[in-house]
Amino acid sequence: MSSSAMVVPFDVDNTLLDNDRVTADLRQHLEKEVGPERGQLYWDILEQLRHELGYVDYLGALQRYRLQYPRDPHLVTVSRFL
Repeated sequence: MSSSAMVVPFDVDNTLLDNDRVTADLRQHLEKEVGPERGQLYWDILEQLRHELGYVDYLGALQRYRLQYPRDPHLVTVSRFL
């Protein structure tokens, strides 16, 4: 089997990134952009996705959030933040 690309998984949970700081910054940004109620919906989706996948998928949660609010103009701002 020949492959031209190599994938190397690694753990960035508080090793390369300060996970608590990323979460706090994202929480603050979400509240500012979409408000506390929709921000909480994002976190609920994120936790559901974490349970399904076994890891945190911030962009995947945003994609699921978008299914509920497809015309929310703040989604671009949040995706750029991520």
